[in-house]
Amino acid sequence: MRAKLAPPRHIGKQRGFVLVLTLWVLVIVAIAAGYFSERVARAVELAQQSRQNTQAIIDMEGTRAEILYRLGSSSLNEYGLGRGNTSISLDNRPYQGMGKTLVRLQDNRGLLNLNLTTDDSLQRFLGLMGVPAEQRGHLIDTLRDFVDADRLHRLNGAEEEEYRALNLPPPPNRKLITPLEAKRIIGWRDFPQLWKNGKLAELTTTSLSVGINPNTAPAEILATLPGITEEMAQIIIARRKLFPITHEGQIIEITATPLNFPIGMGIIAIPSSAIRITQSTRGLPWAIQYNISLTPNDKEAPWRTDYYSRVSTKQQDEGKIPGLPPRSTAPPDKIPAFLTSM
Repeated sequence: MRAKLAPPRHIGKQRGFVLVLTLWVLVIVAIAAGYFSERVARAVELAQQSRQNTQAIIDMEGTRAEILYRLGSSSLNEYGLGRGNTSISLDNRPYQGMGKTLVRLQDNRGLLNLNLTTDDSLQRFLGLMGVPAEQRGHLIDTLRDFVDADRLHRLNGAEEEEYRALNLPPPPNRKLITPLEAKRIIGWRDFPQLWKNGKLAELTTTSLSVGINPNTAPAEILATLPGITEEMAQIIIARRKLFPITHEGQIIEITATPLNFPIGMGIIAIPSSAIRITQSTRGLPWAIQYNISLTPNDKEAPWRTDYYSRVSTKQQDEGKIPGLPPRSTAPPDKIPAFLTSM
């Protein structure tokens, strides 16, 4: 018998090389497959997120259309927008809109008007916001110089020269358009407590509304009324949850404090013709905010958008949030007279 010959050594080396190469190819294929699998999963996730965002924007626009329809077709009264206790409250409380949209309506008469408020009310407001007493006069004077039509300096104010010295745009010498414009005023940006969580923008307005509506004002604004403390403000809020406040005498009865207002700056217990709307939705990192002024006598539209902006969202409200109450349309002859004169 012939002895079986062993394969040449170089053939064994070739087989070993092919085996190693095959293993490397499998490793590369596995890595590539994992990479592409991760990319595909990420693409699917982004597509789903995009779809959710698109639906959220559609829901927000649908909710906006519903609110505008109600503003143009429903009446305003001491309860809010609508009829009686089925009205939409105008004190910035949340309502469930379309889909996951939350909507809040705030009567501008429940806010501090930066264009029209008195120095005393502004002093109290800045104090509640944590501005030291020695700095409040400076902020009030720079605000007045910023919005008045002349170029005369108040004692602690600032005009064009001071702005140019700080490389800032000069004051426009006109009324503020939005509360956020106050950041352009010398001194105001220096107090972060005014801007933290959008506090100043939430509590102030720049509309043409006058007076304070005790049914829609937050506690901080009620506490700017002459003689009203923060504790009294909470009592007023507790009282209005039972029945709307209709006249100044009720506040005097509740707080046992006389109210001495300048002419035209007192209690007006009916919403103004300017409403601020804030819409947010779960899934979007921002909210939209716009201010609507009702213009029932205008030939083009029953409302006007004063400004429209994106704002940062707050932590979502906990608990069950009620949906918008049923629609209630006021007959044409029941539209409040104040709407046709403002």
